[in-house]
Amino acid sequence: MSVFHTGIDDTDSPDGMCTTYLGAVVVDGLREMGVSLLDFPFLIRLNPNWYMKTRGNCAVAVRFRAADAQLSRIKEMVLAKVEELAELDHRDTTPGVAFYRGAEIPRELREFSKRVIQDVVTIRDAERVAKKVGAEIHKFKLGRGIIGALAAIGETLEGDSTYELVAYRTPEYRGTKRWIDEVSVARMDRATFPETFDNVDPFTGEIRITPHTPCPVLYGIRSENPAAAERAHLMVRSLEPIERWIVYKTNQGTDDHLREAKISEIKPLRSYVVEGVVVRRPIIIRGGHVIFAVQDATGTLDCAAYEPTRGFRSVATKLREGDVIRVCGGVKRKRGLPLTMNLEKIQVVHPITLLRKVNPACRLCGKRMESAGTGKGYRCRKCGTKASDSSVTMVEVKRDIDAGRFEVPPRARRHLARPLIRVKPLSRGH
Repeated sequence: MSVFHTGIDDTDSPDGMCTTYLGAVVVDGLREMGVSLLDFPFLIRLNPNWYMKTRGNCAVAVRFRAADAQLSRIKEMVLAKVEELAELDHRDTTPGVAFYRGAEIPRELREFSKRVIQDVVTIRDAERVAKKVGAEIHKFKLGRGIIGALAAIGETLEGDSTYELVAYRTPEYRGTKRWIDEVSVARMDRATFPETFDNVDPFTGEIRITPHTPCPVLYGIRSENPAAAERAHLMVRSLEPIERWIVYKTNQGTDDHLREAKISEIKPLRSYVVEGVVVRRPIIIRGGHVIFAVQDATGTLDCAAYEPTRGFRSVATKLREGDVIRVCGGVKRKRGLPLTMNLEKIQVVHPITLLRKVNPACRLCGKRMESAGTGKGYRCRKCGTKASDSSVTMVEVKRDIDAGRFEVPPRARRHLARPLIRVKPLSRGH
């Protein structure tokens, strides 16, 4: 008996399918063959900023133990399922499948996985690492999916991880409105939060477990452990049949995509955590987006709280020049504009103390004096009493923002972004 791994990616399209569904079908196929899984199947979200990403930008991996004699049949089954179910007619769907034998994941493959989650890699990069570690790859059409397939195998989830229970629709319901009892979802959220999270947007009441695409997913419940996901699943009342469901172990909600950086090190299409000082007061531009700038010793970076983040924008508008903050999010560059971070979270480390000048009170009549002109001190309009410039006092202005952490609402949260309810630092490992 040997340990084997298979990874699958890039099987969906805007018209349908979902790589997690194909993974669920493969898992059921393995079980029918008598193969025992070593862990939950993995759902690995990849770099959310890459412009050629698939719809959910996830890959799946399955780790199992099987007899060597079974491997050829297992490979045939996996490849046949991909060929049968992947959206191969769509121009941009170019699946990839990877197989690897061995109980230990090589360092080169683990490092490659981290790059795929945080950086930009090519098909050629994937082919090189596969050859180096001895992984077997299969490309459909261009085969871009081998990148995510290898990355899913290489991500061992030894650090932070979460779970997601995904329920799938029967074929006749796909592409139509999803039918679940929203009251049951709200009840489930109250009963299981925070062991499950991002079920409902607390600011709008919007149900967040159902996607809005024609894929096979009916709903997905994110959780801290598989037991909580299954308990929540039993509480959701579906008004349409469920074909199958599966629990994935995943890097969702872990900030796996973020890395600490100085501003001079930042490149577009990546996600970062940056600490700096606010140097340009927030402004609201057309569309309701809030823009400000932070600076560290190496440079300046524009930051944006876009309109879909709703109330999060009000936090951004309260920042002032001199505030020390940590910001995190994906960085992009639009033509004619500077590098801009799409904010996911803000940590106000040290809000600056704001002072307001208060004119002196007249010593005779107690009325507030007025300026007599630049460098001419102050004069009481009522009785004419004069006072010097030095008699002015400075009073602290109460800020309506304190040190603390703030995040976008669930409706605007990326799959990989870690909700503050998980009580973790702003970036993984820090």
